[in-house]
Amino acid sequence: MRFTVVVGFLTLIVANLAQAVEVDVANVWLRESIPGSENGAAYFTITNQQAEIVRLVGATTDAARAVEVHEHVMRDGMMRMRRVPALEIAPDATVELKPGSYHLMMFGLKKPLAVGDQVEFILNFDNGDTMLIRGDVRPIQ
Repeated sequence: MRFTVVVGFLTLIVANLAQAVEVDVANVWLRESIPGSENGAAYFTITNQQAEIVRLVGATTDAARAVEVHEHVMRDGMMRMRRVPALEIAPDATVELKPGSYHLMMFGLKKPLAVGDQVEFILNFDNGDTMLIRGDVRPIQ
């Protein structure tokens, strides 16, 4: 009986490890704050290194009240932002979060983002996995 419980527990651990999100995140950066703005944005590239679709469903940071995945879309001749409930990254694909496209939208910044600051985020995936990333604040160009 004891052996069966141990084998069952080890099988559960191995199964959970097999479901871990395998992604590579690179080139994390943020734009410095526009004076008077309470919001900000973060950008990076994310590469799915596994055989199934990966879904980024959100993020958190101590630097802001809330973070959402957003994208810019053209509607009625105007560029608008919209929340993306889940950003899907296909197997072996890379998605670039960049100005004018997908990005992490930060609401309620606790202090303005200044050049040289570093900001940490915890990325949240639909399977419950998380990943810590860190980016530098760059000047507005």
